[in-house]
Amino acid sequence: MKQANKWTVKDVITTVLLTVLLIVIQLVVNMVCMVNDFVSMVLSVGFTMLLCAPVYFLMVSRIHKRFVSLIYMTILGCVFLIMGNWYLLPYYIVVGLICEAILWKNGWESKGKMTAAWTISSLLYNGVNLLPIWFFWDTYEAFALSSGMEQSYIDSFVRYYTSAGWLAAIILFTVICGFLGSMIGGKLIQKHFKKAGVL
Repeated sequence: MKQANKWTVKDVITTVLLTVLLIVIQLVVNMVCMVNDFVSMVLSVGFTMLLCAPVYFLMVSRIHKRFVSLIYMTILGCVFLIMGNWYLLPYYIVVGLICEAILWKNGWESKGKMTAAWTISSLLYNGVNLLPIWFFWDTYEAFALSSGMEQSYIDSFVRYYTSAGWLAAIILFTVICGFLGSMIGGKLIQKHFKKAGVL
């Protein structure tokens, strides 16, 4: 079994490449979903968590070491930092630390622990939309307008994320999608990745 505390150059490269793939998936889902306000506000985060879960499972299982989740979340936070949402960097570092706590004792060998880590990540990923509403509205609004978002889109964002009913539905949908994605990821690891020699 691989040493949990010894990283190789190959491990670093693999982690970075799969992290880039995860981020690309997220950005593509966001862009596609922006054609409709409802899909963008209510469904896009769930779709992201569903599609990214198998890649996350592959990354954690293949690297087989601690701090994979933290590196992924930190790089994701840096992308948001570059985009102007600086407050998401420390937030995603915290999310990464929570994942690491769940996976700390050989979690990469347990589908249950990886499922728990990704499902909780799915719950917390909603912070990307909630933090601006709660704490950083001026920063977000300036970023949104400078990015070319229409005022109607921003108004829809406020409407969905300040409604208790819609917020509950969004969070529930996201968590369910994250859990289902984890189930898919776990099955892919057993049926395909291991047989193909990827793991």
